[in-house]
Amino acid sequence: MSAQLSTDAQVNSQVPSATRADRLMSSFSAFRTELDQHQAQRERIVKLSRDVTALSKQLIFALHRIASGKGIQTVVREAEGKMKDLRVLFAKLQGEVQGADFWRYERSVSPGIQEYLEGFTFYYYLQHHSLPTLEEAQASLIPPPTPPPPASEAPAAGASSSAANDASISAAVPTEQTEDARPPISDSAEQEPREPYFRVTIDDYLGGVADLTGELMRLAIASVGKNLSASLAGQSGGGGDEGGGDFADIDRIGKLVREIKGEMDPLAIYARWLPKKLTVLDQSLAKIENASYNLRIRGAEYKDSPAMLQALARKMAESGGASERRGGGDEIEASA
Repeated sequence: MSAQLSTDAQVNSQVPSATRADRLMSSFSAFRTELDQHQAQRERIVKLSRDVTALSKQLIFALHRIASGKGIQTVVREAEGKMKDLRVLFAKLQGEVQGADFWRYERSVSPGIQEYLEGFTFYYYLQHHSLPTLEEAQASLIPPPTPPPPASEAPAAGASSSAANDASISAAVPTEQTEDARPPISDSAEQEPREPYFRVTIDDYLGGVADLTGELMRLAIASVGKNLSASLAGQSGGGGDEGGGDFADIDRIGKLVREIKGEMDPLAIYARWLPKKLTVLDQSLAKIENASYNLRIRGAEYKDSPAMLQALARKMAESGGASERRGGGDEIEASA
């Protein structure tokens, strides 16, 4: 009898320990599944972010073709095609970073967002000669409105038959009433809320604007080369429109980059990546100022020597307007 009791006691003592082990195994299995899902989702986001980065670079390169003599409308149409392709990637990325997941994977998606904002701000600048606000940058990520479904043939036939009746009625009804009767339908369609693909944070916006200065520097250098070429052809003498526009471009770009630097310098302590970007920004600003110097001073110095002007234009085109600080130019090229 005592042996039976001792056996039962041993069995009862083993049951709780086995149950606790099962619970631990179940918990760790759930942790493993969650971590695997997290890692797989992160890999998908990183891949999509890299695709966004690559396509945004193509957008920037397409916009730079304006310096090769292409019309602004041609460049804008090509850029809008790239923007349309980017929206396809944004739609895929939207499903991965909804709700709290955006902040969980913000570090993974941030490089792609900043590269896109660099391209978008450059696209905006070429059209408006100014920077978009944070709200305008966020609005660029709102999906386009869904087109209405095509009407079937039967309703179309019915509508055509009722069109004559509507025409006779509208002839008798005053114009003010017919116009007042239309807006409610369009207003209801326009008021449908459309959420953006994802959030544009202040850090990402500042990062995109800081990277934009490198593209503005290249645009200024291209403007200098075009102005020197025009002076060789005798088009810039006497205050030609093209030369004046190029001078204005360099002045406008230099002023804008200086304003960006002045606004961002106090913010360097608040963002871990901003000091490095400000170093590149300083180098870009120095190259813009050096390009303006070459255009105004060197151009006047060698105005009677076309060969020297041609050599200067070729040197600037080959070096990308780099001054003695070659390291800055290499860093800008790498970031682009």
